[in-house]
Amino acid sequence: MTQLVFPNPALDMLRGQLLQHSPDEAAAVLLASPSFHGGRTRLLIRDCFHVPAEGYRDKSSSHVTIDPNTLSRHLKQARLDGSSLVLAHTHPFAQKANFSMVDDEAERKLDPVLKQRAPNRPHAFIVLTPSDLAARVWMNDKSRSLAVEAVVDVGRTISFYGVTKEIDGLSAIYDRSVRALGREGQARLKATRFGIVGLGGLGSLVAEQLAHSGVDNFVLIDFDKIEESNLNRIVGSRRSDIGRSKVNVASNLIRRINKSAKITAEQRDVTSQSALESLLGCDFVFCCTDSHGSRAVLNQITYQYLLPTIDLGVHIEVIERRVNSITGRVQMLAPGLPCLVCQNLLDPERVRQDLMTPAQRAADPYIVGAEVPQPAVIPLNGTVASLGVTMMLSALAGLPISSRHQIVLFHKGVVRSASSTPQPTCVVCSRKGALARGDLYPLPGRPDAAR
Repeated sequence: MTQLVFPNPALDMLRGQLLQHSPDEAAAVLLASPSFHGGRTRLLIRDCFHVPAEGYRDKSSSHVTIDPNTLSRHLKQARLDGSSLVLAHTHPFAQKANFSMVDDEAERKLDPVLKQRAPNRPHAFIVLTPSDLAARVWMNDKSRSLAVEAVVDVGRTISFYGVTKEIDGLSAIYDRSVRALGREGQARLKATRFGIVGLGGLGSLVAEQLAHSGVDNFVLIDFDKIEESNLNRIVGSRRSDIGRSKVNVASNLIRRINKSAKITAEQRDVTSQSALESLLGCDFVFCCTDSHGSRAVLNQITYQYLLPTIDLGVHIEVIERRVNSITGRVQMLAPGLPCLVCQNLLDPERVRQDLMTPAQRAADPYIVGAEVPQPAVIPLNGTVASLGVTMMLSALAGLPISSRHQIVLFHKGVVRSASSTPQPTCVVCSRKGALARGDLYPLPGRPDAAR
């Protein structure tokens, strides 16, 4: 299972710039960060180099050949930094994208060169037409190319190219959803693997709504167990569940709604690297945690692995035993959208404390006392969870809702859209930071041996 993943708007820019050379074909060399997790290979497009006029050996309306010296420069860079090479070219007059016999022969000649000069990683090829694309990959241990499962464009919307997934025998259960999302949108939900981090008051509601929406595949992560004080807000929980893990209670809730759902339930802290490994097999993540450390690591893997995430939160401010304000926040994190670091939504000191081991925390003289339980009311959680799932339906399934960051002022009866611009030098979401670095960057969080 292989995907090519572009950070939006890189794919549209590539297509538009190469097709400017029409009627001649044109080419570009892309560098991609490989990612091997969850039984699949993802090539995360990081850099794009358009071949200049002097970089071609031959160029016409029927074929294009890159000069070996031009290719060698990029191969050297790929070899040194561990990147995969992706070669893209256009078929300007074709409607449907297909590799030609000329393409087949060129790839067969290039494959051993790529494996020798930049070994132990996959390399890929893309054909672009004005309205279509095709892609295939040469794996290090294969003597022939393999079809790419999907080319994915990740940004404020998630677009899939080169794949068509239909639902066989669509159940009447989803008839009303299909009337809003269409068969393609409903199929997209069924084919997407969702991660939910934090299965408390927010996460349990998100799990319930996803299950009702037709989602089939879940990864659930939460280290905690049900306590009596959780019963007022964790849907699916009963008094008999006290002492059981939150992920098991959520799993039972999902299976009561969809008995065929595939669920991976992990009772562990998401700030551990092994828990993050499980998430990297997902296609979309909901962050429903209440700690700065967990948000920090999820924020980074969103951009490092081009893994779209929706971050949710509810805050009830109580002063002298009276509610002063009630706010909620729903924010999508994805390429082209600002991250939590850009918006100063993470407290570095609290992140530092959250990522400590218990021994380090006990030895730190600046950490005093225990955290005070925060107020929580299920209708408020339900509002924010619903806004988050609705935002996902817009990004993934085409529901026509434009906002990707919403602030809920419950005490004023207001839901407003917020907008901001990513910082161009952000250490997380910019090209100068972790964006699309994949396995070429270390995972954030704590090594498991250090817990």
